[in-house]
Amino acid sequence: MLLNQVFQDPSTGKRYRVVLEHLSDLMLIDVDSDKAWPFPMSEDELRSVGYDSISDPYPMPSVEDGSIGAQRRDEAWATISPLLEHYQSLLVKNERNRLIKELLKSTDKPRLYITRQLRRYWQRGMAPNALVPDYHKCGAKGRPRREVEQKVGPKRSVTPGVGVPVTEEIAELFRMALDGFYLTSEKVPLTAAKDKAVGLFKARYPSATQKSMPTMRQFRYFYETNYRKSDVVRTRTPSRIYQKDKRALTSTSGNLNFGPGARYEIDATIADLYLVAEDDPALIIGRPVLYFVKDVFSRMVVGMYVGLENPSWVAAMLALSNAFSDKTTYCRGYGIAIGKEDWPSFGLPASIMADRGELLYKQADVLVNRFNIQLSNSRAYRGDDKAICERFFNTIQSKFRPYVGGVVEPVNGKKRTGKRFELDAVLNLSEFTKMLINLVIIYNTQHVVEGYDFAPDMPTDLPAVPRELWNWGIQNRTGQLRSCDEDLARINLLPYESGTVSQVGITFKGIVYTCQEALAQGWFDRIRPNRPSRVEIAFDPRRTDTVYLRPDSKFESYWVCELSDRSRRYKGMSFVEAAGILKEMNRTKATAKQEEDYQKPDALSAVEAIVSNAKKRQKTSEPSLTDSERLRGIRQNRATEKEVERNRSGIKSKKRSKRDRPADVVPFRSNKIQSNDSLDYPDMDAFLEDDDD
Repeated sequence: MLLNQVFQDPSTGKRYRVVLEHLSDLMLIDVDSDKAWPFPMSEDELRSVGYDSISDPYPMPSVEDGSIGAQRRDEAWATISPLLEHYQSLLVKNERNRLIKELLKSTDKPRLYITRQLRRYWQRGMAPNALVPDYHKCGAKGRPRREVEQKVGPKRSVTPGVGVPVTEEIAELFRMALDGFYLTSEKVPLTAAKDKAVGLFKARYPSATQKSMPTMRQFRYFYETNYRKSDVVRTRTPSRIYQKDKRALTSTSGNLNFGPGARYEIDATIADLYLVAEDDPALIIGRPVLYFVKDVFSRMVVGMYVGLENPSWVAAMLALSNAFSDKTTYCRGYGIAIGKEDWPSFGLPASIMADRGELLYKQADVLVNRFNIQLSNSRAYRGDDKAICERFFNTIQSKFRPYVGGVVEPVNGKKRTGKRFELDAVLNLSEFTKMLINLVIIYNTQHVVEGYDFAPDMPTDLPAVPRELWNWGIQNRTGQLRSCDEDLARINLLPYESGTVSQVGITFKGIVYTCQEALAQGWFDRIRPNRPSRVEIAFDPRRTDTVYLRPDSKFESYWVCELSDRSRRYKGMSFVEAAGILKEMNRTKATAKQEEDYQKPDALSAVEAIVSNAKKRQKTSEPSLTDSERLRGIRQNRATEKEVERNRSGIKSKKRSKRDRPADVVPFRSNKIQSNDSLDYPDMDAFLEDDDD
C-alpha cells in the first residue's frame, strides 16, 4: 500500500508523494515544486531507482472551526471538489485542462487559483485540511517588529497626529516603567505606569510634541504581549501573601492525617460581638476571645474556650484542657445535657499545630515533656498552614450574626445608622458561651463538610459529618486517644516560674504563700533548716489565691499553696492586678524614702547643733561640787527635776472659781496622824536604775 506515502530520491534529494496507485502503476508528484504535476512511474521502477520512504513533510494541520483558516479551506475545497469527482482524468494533462476549462465557466475564481489549490491538495496529503493556508508562518510570531519607521497597527481617527512607532528604545522605556514601578506594588495601576513611561519618553526626547507621545493602547499591548499575568501577580504580590492566598493548591490537609487525633489545630480570634456584664446589663464589657481546637481528620471541634482573657498561654491552656477532657461536665455547667456519644472527643492527640504565639514559648514544653505530644508552629503570616481552624471562625460566627445585637459591622455604625452597634449588645458571657456550645454541638453532629477528601478505603455511605468521620476513624484507623486525669492535665498545663522559700513562707511574684506540706517539712522554722532556696511554682495568672508547687519532676506531684496572712491584701485578684498594687506600693515606699533621705540631713544638723550648744554650756559652767557629790545626788536631783517637769507639763485650767471665803476642810481621820505616803504612781526608775547611793 503505497498511496499517499512520500519517497525521496537519494541522488537528487527530491521528495515525491504517491497520488494514485493502480495495480503496479503509480502516479507521483514533487511535493516541493510550485509547478509540479503528477507523472507516471511503475512500482518496479520505484524500487529499482532506490527511492527511500520518509516521514510526511507536511503533517496534517488542525484548524479551529469558524477561523479564517477554516473559511479559506472550505472556500478552496468547494472550488476544486467538482474536479475531484473525475480524479483519474485529472492525472492526464489534456483531460485536466478540459475539466478546468469547464469549471471556469461556473466559478468566479481564476485559473491560477484553481491550479494552485489542486496542486496543494496533491502535494500535502489529499485531504480537505491540506488546503489550510500557512497562517502560522505569518506575523513573525515571537519576534517584535522594532525596526520600523512608521507606527504599526490601526491608524488614528479621532486623536490628532499619526503617533510614534514602538522602537527598541521606546520598548526599553516601557520596560523600565513596568519593572521599576508597576511590578513593585500591587497598588500601582497600569495607567500610572504608562504616565511614568511617558515621563521617561519626554526626558529622553525633549523635542517630542503632544502628537508624538506613546499611547495607552501601545503601552497596554506591549505589557500584554511581553508579560505573563501569572508572573506579574507573583512579582507584585508579597511572598507571604502569594503563598497564603494565591499559590496553587496541590494537596489537602487530610492527606497526611491518618485518623482522629493525628493532628489538632488551635487558634484564637476576637469575636465579632460585644457583650454586657452579668450583674449589670447596662455595662458593656467589650468583645470576648474565642479559642477553638479542631481535629484535622474529622473536622470536629474537640475543645473550646470563651472568655475575656487575651490570647495567651492561659487561654490556650484552658482550651487544650477542655479538648483533653470529657465535655459532659463542661456542658452541664451551662445547663446543657449531652452524652459522651454527642461529643466523643477526649484524650491526648499525637500532635498539635499552632501559630507562632502562645505555644512558641517554654510553657508549651510541658506538652512535649509530660504529655508526649508533638508540637509544630505555622510559618509567620501563613494562616493557611492551619486553614481548618482558621476557616471555622467565620463559619461559626456566621451562624449567630443574624440573630443577636452588638455585632461588629464592617463600617462605622455611627455613620451608618446614627447609633453605635456596641449599644445593641444584649448577651452576657455565660449566655454567649451557652449559645456557642449549642452551635458547636450542631456542627459536630449535623454539619456536612463540603469538599471533604475521602480516602480510598472510606466507604461510600459514610457522610462527611464530623462525628461520623470521628467514629469511623476511631474504629478503623487510630483506635483510641490516650487518656489523662483532667486535674493533672490542667495543673501541668499552667505556666510555671521560680519562687523563693524563707522563714516567712513561699514568696512568688512578691506575694507570700503557705503550704501544709512545706510546714510539715519544717521549711518555715526560724532555726535555718535545710530548706530549698528556690522552687518551681505553677500558677493561674487570673487568680492569686492558689498556686501549685512542684516538689519534684514527676507529673503527678504537686502541692497546693494558699495565700498567706501576710499577703491577704491580694486575695481575689489577678497577678496583673497584684503586680500593679505592688508596683504602686514600691513607688510610694520609694517616694517616702526619697523624702526621708532629703530631710534627714537637716534633722541631723539640728541634733549636732543641740549637742554642740550643750557641750559649750558645760565647758562655760564650772561645777561647785566634786565628782563624788555629783554621783551621790542623782536620785534627789531626779526627784527635783521630775517636779519641775510636772509643773511645766501639767494641765492648767484657765477658769478660776471665785469664792468669798475658803471652803471648810473636814479631815476623814482627824484622830490619826496623817501619813506622808505619796499617792503617785510608783517610780519605775527606782527599779530600773542602779543604786548609786
